[in-house]
Amino acid sequence: MKPEPTCNPETLMDFTELMVSHQTRLLAYIRSLVSNPDVAKDVLQQTNLVLLKKAKDFQLGTSFSAWARRVAYFEVLTQRRTMGRERILFDADLLEKMATTAELRSDHFEDRREALRECMRLLPDKLKSMLAERYVDQKGVGRIAKEVGITANAVSQQLFRTKTNLMKCVSRRLQLVMQQEKGEGAGKNL
Repeated sequence: MKPEPTCNPETLMDFTELMVSHQTRLLAYIRSLVSNPDVAKDVLQQTNLVLLKKAKDFQLGTSFSAWARRVAYFEVLTQRRTMGRERILFDADLLEKMATTAELRSDHFEDRREALRECMRLLPDKLKSMLAERYVDQKGVGRIAKEVGITANAVSQQLFRTKTNLMKCVSRRLQLVMQQEKGEGAGKNL
């Protein structure tokens, strides 16, 4: 009889750090497959339990993200079977297509986040502050307008222009990243 593999404490710590660092991406992936945010959080918790139970099966150095998404996908299927009696849900083919699309988007999640970070760094402090007040602190446009001393319409216009410029900046940076990846891929084939 073959002994069951075990995790040593150091490997378990590495695994735990990987798992914690992927929570946001994993929830976003699950959310793309499950419409109800509360159900998505439940599926994430169940996925985390399965990941911890299977920690000994994961090989450090391989793609944790891909492995965790696959586990999450099966947990979504389990959740669907459980809730399937209550209402009509997506069919399995559609869910598989949605999962594939979400995986492709998830692969560039860190690139998008880093591009946004860099673009935000380039903004004047006044605009950074206005964005933070609106979208982090969730202040209303009217309240920001009073604090800044301009009209609510002017605040709305500045926020719109800033978001548009940020989207353009992020798109340009992502195009550069993808071009670099293609260039590296072409160099490997030589």
